Amino acid sequence: MRLAWQCPTCYAELGDKSYAKMLTCPYCGSLLIVNAKDKKFYRVPKENGWYYFRKANSPGYIRFGNYEEHYKYDKNDKKWYLLKNGKVFELSGKLKSFGKSIVEEGEVSYVWGEFPFVAPPKSTLKTAIEEDKIIKISSRAILLFLESNKEASDIFPEIL
Repeated sequence: MRLAWQCPTCYAELGDKSYAKMLTCPYCGSLLIVNAKDKKFYRVPKENGWYYFRKANSPGYIRFGNYEEHYKYDKNDKKWYLLKNGKVFELSGKLKSFGKSIVEEGEVSYVWGEFPFVAPPKSTLKTAIEEDKIIKISSRAILLFLESNKEASDIFPEIL
C-alpha cells in the first residue's frame, strides 16, 4: 500500500506538496503531478518510460523556447514567487482570460523543482507582460503574478 505523499517511482516520502501542481522528485527525478485531494502524485508518462532531469540549482526551474524562469514557494508567506529578468513577482491569483498579447511562447524542454502550474516537457508555455504584471499561460491555467517589493537575493539566494 502506498503512503500519502509518496513518489510512485522510488517510493520516497516527499511530504505534503498540496501547494504545488507539478514537481520533480528530488530523489529519482521523476516528473509528478500533484493530486492534493487524495494526497498523492501521478507520474507524467513519456514514450519509453518517465522523465529524469539533472538537478538544477533552483527550487523551481523551467526552460521553454529561449526563455528561463525560476519559481519558489515560501512556506512561511504561503506564496509563490517568480524570478524573471532579475525581478521578483508574486502569484496573485488565477484569471479566466486575458487581453494582453503574448510576448513569450515556447515548448517546455526542461523542468526541475516545484511549480504552481502543470507544464510537462513538449507542452507550450506562454507569457504576457504588462508593466508590473506577468501573466503565465499553460494548458490548464492562467496565472497572474504582480511585481513584488521583495529582493531577489532574499527569495532566491540559492541561484543568485
